[in-house]
Amino acid sequence: MNNNSKVLALKYRPQTFDDLIGQEVVAETITNSIKADKIPNAYLFTGIRGIGKTTIARIVAKTLNCSNGIENKCKVKCDNCDSIASSNHIDVLEMDAASKTGVDDVRDLIEFSRYGPTSAKYKIFIIDEVHMLSKQAFNALLKTLEEPPEYLKFIFATTEIKKIPITVVSRCQRFDLSRISSEEMFKFLEKVSVKEKIRISSDVLKL
Repeated sequence: MNNNSKVLALKYRPQTFDDLIGQEVVAETITNSIKADKIPNAYLFTGIRGIGKTTIARIVAKTLNCSNGIENKCKVKCDNCDSIASSNHIDVLEMDAASKTGVDDVRDLIEFSRYGPTSAKYKIFIIDEVHMLSKQAFNALLKTLEEPPEYLKFIFATTEIKKIPITVVSRCQRFDLSRISSEEMFKFLEKVSVKEKIRISSDVLKL
């Protein structure tokens, strides 16, 4: 797709931690832990719809699998980052638990996890709306979550943290994503309007 014809939300979707707005503490905590080689088995991102959970999940996947990722030097310039950004990397599997909630889906995932990564450092499973997994599916996931192989990482995203079993939550590094302030959002939209050469008043942007 031509970059000029892209929907603005996709065109300006953050590609690195530096691009994120309003989540500086989360970004700093994650990057520091990766630099210190203290990477959790699983990350859990929770927050309202549209806050950036899946976007951050992909940035984490890139940061873990790109040789320049932790330095924020690679946006969509290497094979790993390019594939992760477009959701077609062989070692980064994205699954929407809203449509795949059953124990068989999770068993397929676990079976797939038995094999090491093909081209990247880590095999990463990104599970969106993870709270929608069935009780049996969570139970099946738990064993792998407790003792995953070194090359396997989980990244969960949810809008309903209370629906996730405590046994699962306790095995994740949890991040509660906060709403972006109106002021930060206004400044960001102002920058976008300048880049896109859109003439728009401050009052309209504030609305």
